[in-house]
Amino acid sequence: VCTLGAISLTTWISTKIGKRKTFLITMCIAIIGYGLKWVGYNPNQPYLLLIAAPFLAFHLGALFTMVPSMVADVCDLDELQTGSRREGMFSGIYWWIQKLGMAGASVLSGVLLVWTGFNVELGANQSAQSLLYMRLCDIGIPILTTLIAIYIIATFDISEEKAYDIRKQIERRREERRKEAVRVEEERRKEERRGEEK
Repeated sequence: VCTLGAISLTTWISTKIGKRKTFLITMCIAIIGYGLKWVGYNPNQPYLLLIAAPFLAFHLGALFTMVPSMVADVCDLDELQTGSRREGMFSGIYWWIQKLGMAGASVLSGVLLVWTGFNVELGANQSAQSLLYMRLCDIGIPILTTLIAIYIIATFDISEEKAYDIRKQIERRREERRKEAVRVEEERRKEERRGEEK
C-alpha cells in the first residue's frame, strides 16, 4: 500500500520539479526510513518497525519509476549523438544490472550472515553481538548504497530542460528526414514518368 502511494506521489512530484530532483528527494526520504529501522527493531514493540514502511516505500517507488524514465532520456541523447535508436540495448543493460544486483545481494546476504556470527541452531537466541552486526548490515548497507545512488544521479547531467531540448532536436531531425524521404520519392516518381513519356 505504501509503495503504491509512493509511486503515485513520486510521479506527481516529478511532473513539478523533474525526474532527477525527485529521485534525489525520494532517496533521502528512504534513508530516513532506513534510519528509523534502528528504532523499529524492538522486540517489546514490534509494530514500531511499521513506522519506517512509508519512508522505505519511496526507495522502490522511485527506483522503478524514475530510473527507467531517465534511461529513456539517455536513449534520446544517444539517438541525437549517433543517429541510431538503441533503447533495446540500454533496456537490456539496465535489467541485466538489476538481475546482477539481485544475484549479488543473495550471495552477499549469506556471506554477511556468516560474518555476523549468526548461528541457526540458536534460533531467536542469537548473541547480542550477532544481533548488533545484523542490524548494522540491514540498516547500514542500504544507506551506503543509497548514498552512492544519490551521488551517481547528482552527476547525471540530463536535466529536465535538457531532456526536453534533446527531444525537440530529435523530432526536428526526424521531420527533416521525413521531408527528405518524401522529396526523394517525388523525384524518383518524376524520373519514372519522364522515362515512360520518352
